[in-house]
Amino acid sequence: MSNNHQDRFAALNRLIGGQVSSDRFNRYMLSTDGSIYQVEPAAVVYPKSTDDVLRVVEFAKANGFSIHPRGAGSGLCGSALGKGIVLDFTRFMNRLISVDFEEKYFECEPGYRFGELEAVLKGKRLFFPPDPSSGEYATFGGMYGTNASGAHSVKYGNVADYIMDADVVFGTGKLLRLSDVLSKESASLPNFLKKLYSLYKANEEKIETAYPDIRYNSTGYNLRELARDDRLDLRKLLAGSEGTLGIVTRLKFRLFDKPPYDSLVVAFFEDMRRSARAVQNILPLGPSGIEIMDKSLLTFAGQSSQKLGEKIPAGIDNVLLIEFDSFKPDDCRQQAEKTRQLLVAEQFAREAYVAVSEEEKVKYWALRKAAVPTLYKLKGRKRILALIEDAAVPTDQLVEYVEGIYKILQHHAVDFVLYGHIAKGLLHTRPLLDLKEPRDVALLKTLADEVFELVYSLGGAISGEHGDGRIRSVYIRRQYPDIFDLFLETKQLLDPDNFFNPEIITAHDPDQLKSNLRYGPQYHRIDIAERRLEWPEGFENEVEKCHGCSQCTTVTVATRMCPIYKFTRDEAATPKAKANLLRALISGRVDDKDLLERDFQHVINQCVNCGSCYRECPSNVNIPKMAVEARARFIAKYGPTVESRLLTHVELAGRTTRKFSRGIKLFLKSKAARQMMEKMTGISARREFIEFQSKSLFERISAREGSDRTRVLYFAGCYAGYIRPEIGESAIKVLGQLGMSVLTPDQHCCGLPMLSKGMVDQARGKINKNINKWGALIDSVEHIVVTCSSCGLSLMQEWSYLLDNEMIRRIRQKVIHISRLVAARSERLSLKTAGMAVAYHYPCHLKIQPDPE
Repeated sequence: MSNNHQDRFAALNRLIGGQVSSDRFNRYMLSTDGSIYQVEPAAVVYPKSTDDVLRVVEFAKANGFSIHPRGAGSGLCGSALGKGIVLDFTRFMNRLISVDFEEKYFECEPGYRFGELEAVLKGKRLFFPPDPSSGEYATFGGMYGTNASGAHSVKYGNVADYIMDADVVFGTGKLLRLSDVLSKESASLPNFLKKLYSLYKANEEKIETAYPDIRYNSTGYNLRELARDDRLDLRKLLAGSEGTLGIVTRLKFRLFDKPPYDSLVVAFFEDMRRSARAVQNILPLGPSGIEIMDKSLLTFAGQSSQKLGEKIPAGIDNVLLIEFDSFKPDDCRQQAEKTRQLLVAEQFAREAYVAVSEEEKVKYWALRKAAVPTLYKLKGRKRILALIEDAAVPTDQLVEYVEGIYKILQHHAVDFVLYGHIAKGLLHTRPLLDLKEPRDVALLKTLADEVFELVYSLGGAISGEHGDGRIRSVYIRRQYPDIFDLFLETKQLLDPDNFFNPEIITAHDPDQLKSNLRYGPQYHRIDIAERRLEWPEGFENEVEKCHGCSQCTTVTVATRMCPIYKFTRDEAATPKAKANLLRALISGRVDDKDLLERDFQHVINQCVNCGSCYRECPSNVNIPKMAVEARARFIAKYGPTVESRLLTHVELAGRTTRKFSRGIKLFLKSKAARQMMEKMTGISARREFIEFQSKSLFERISAREGSDRTRVLYFAGCYAGYIRPEIGESAIKVLGQLGMSVLTPDQHCCGLPMLSKGMVDQARGKINKNINKWGALIDSVEHIVVTCSSCGLSLMQEWSYLLDNEMIRRIRQKVIHISRLVAARSERLSLKTAGMAVAYHYPCHLKIQPDPE
């Protein structure tokens, strides 16, 4: 970027209360979303207020930059990307402004997330009906911009059906509240809105008859019912406009009473055609949702839950989840049973049953919501692509649509998976393609063209709920030949300088669908030399596993994910940011030496190696390990800091300073002493000094405790070894009560602190010392017991990052946390709780280990 641009963005940064980032690393982090595209912006702005947005709009107009509003970045069509200024609302403008439980509405900023609202509404008997599968992390600004819906939209509709009001900044630079617009007669409107009103009235008949006769359609602009009774209603026009007509800074939505009862019919089919015919017969019964999942997802269902797997018959092609909800329990049961009988009597389904337990219903719906992320785990070079996944057809054309889809994809010998909202004629069809192959890149346009012609011939719409974006905008003119010019005029009136997402909806570039691909013929990989860790499947392959779905930006407790991001809302903290930068490295977009820059390392160091993202990530991308690799290369070049050396040598400090640790603590009670230490070491003066016990665990116990035949090795770790030896003593007593003989050989730090800081040579040294001290005991013990979950993580997983041999694998197989042994053998313990409620916090690091038999 030129110095002139840098100076301009620096000036903008001084004008707003938020933050402007124009450095290459921040720009690259926001160059992707959940789509197949990658576009590097000129800058990223994180506004704090509507005033900030107004100033950014003024700046962009004056300096010739486009603006691209962005929420969670979970969109599948590439509409949150652009070469200008990406306006990201998730960092600061993410508040719930108000919620009124009596009047049933809420107001929020565009960066507020659906998952956060669900947490607020829990127990209130209210809900926001549109429920996209990405809802836990999707923002309301993004949901409104794409007019999102979800599994229950057949009954409850789309986001546009719930919008009450919004504050919008238009391309004219004017801020308007939509309710104020609606309250005024057309003659009192601002001039550009008067013209829009006149445009609609002059073309009303043509507009109202130009759209296909389907309920679910997010293709192009929704100009229908734009003006009534001399009033202009912009709410549904802006829904689904993907930030091309205005930038929303405040939203108000209505809430609904939540039906307390529901029922779920699970029906298995031998082919899609029978499923489609079944849906046509079920719709008159008024289901709240009907979802379809094909055999690919059913396979994952069986793998994820043994109970579900046992209920899936062999040789099944797909399953329908048919839900009814009601305020009366009998209504749900009756409709569910009527549906089951219909499916059996008409011989649509091979098997059908009513899911009884709440647990079973939750698991099936959880599987459906995780459909796309689950499919990201498919092995091989081919990936599922969001290409033809959003078309909607009239439900009486479902059979023809299914047959057409199969014919097109089979003709081109393309494997695919299919799932989605079949009750509203919308099937998410995902072809498996390798976009590094020119043949598959060429197929993008071929498949999209043929599917569009099929959809159009059946009276459908090419976009049903995800928006148009870069992937479908080219088809809008063909979808609406009679009113596309009105779309252009609408865009010109509301955004006269064409700088709000100019490549979306009204753009008509035939090559856009296959331009700016994240992976494409131009993509190439550069093997990174001098890897510091073991990568059996390849470091580059691990980096490319990240699809950018944005699930790692979840901020609620629904998933553990990244605790740093939940607290800071800083994009640099997201796991996907690390994957983006490392992909830039392996693809040559940044030089190898850039890995050693401190700005790069700042992003990498946002990872604290808790491992939550690795276990929660739908693609199981090992971001923590990738971060360690990046840190290790930095350390190899520059060496560890004083702070890193101090924080990672707990064992050395415990061994050498424990006799006078209390004196050190007294000395560091002085504020001046702590401030001096902060300047010398980089460790905060506010950090509490950790005092070591004068007598370590290893001085308090025998190397062997107990005489039972079942022998276990106890790995105490530094905390129970030197800081809280009483934990180790208690653990040994508990293990004895469980009927075990406890061996506690001489041992060293597990190496995790060093590994987390990138000090891989030091960590490898600790591993070898431990194996040399107690490795010979491995075959003679039943378990290696840990009381520290971090030590357990190190032995079970991270030792293999540094050493890949049979000894490491044997150790991994035997490591177990003491809590699992207690849970498995609790009948041997005499527990007296004295009427207390006992709770246990499940550590993140234990999620990698199954429970013992």
